[in-house]
Amino acid sequence: MSTPAQRRDAPPSFARNLATTLPFVLVCGIVGPIFLAIYFFSSGLDEIEWMLWMGLGITLLDIALGVGIAAARTRSQARTYRLRHTGRRGVADILELQQTGVRINDEPLIGLKVRIHGADISPFEDEKKCVVSFIRMPLLSAGQLPVMVDPETREWEFDWDAARPGMVPMAAGVAPSADNRPVEERLAELDNLMQRDLLTREEYDAARARILGQI
Repeated sequence: MSTPAQRRDAPPSFARNLATTLPFVLVCGIVGPIFLAIYFFSSGLDEIEWMLWMGLGITLLDIALGVGIAAARTRSQARTYRLRHTGRRGVADILELQQTGVRINDEPLIGLKVRIHGADISPFEDEKKCVVSFIRMPLLSAGQLPVMVDPETREWEFDWDAARPGMVPMAAGVAPSADNRPVEERLAELDNLMQRDLLTREEYDAARARILGQI
């Protein structure tokens, strides 16, 4: 039996994603199969023929939705797989962080502006939105996170497995970039994160003490 780590490191498979996604979508849209079952178990009575067409339409829509979700998941996994195996390690400086108010699977969608740099990686800035679990949210407050980067396409993803609270493993030859912003600006950004409930009181107090300790 394969371990979770081995499954995570396996090449992405559309068939595997479809096998896990389609049953869930069909359960969510189960009214379609129910209409079909009622129609056929009733020996196709003319009075309920509408159930046949309604059931077929809903079921086909469910299948199309499941295929679309599985395809999108496979593309995302393929990008992650490629970056993990051929990308280069770098560091993302968190320049801006915004709450979008949108949640996916009850986890917040966060808007980020970052500066990517590292050994053999020409520094560049990028903006993207990504789902960040509440467990990983404190890692963003560190100001830096390790990333995997394709220097040619500038595609990148956070390397959450390498991230640790309060520290960012540096790629070979990469020095951590100092935050040279005025203390007032850094404290204002910290207050903003706290007001938007992106930090706990403990994280806020620790970060504020760290900033004030550098004066």
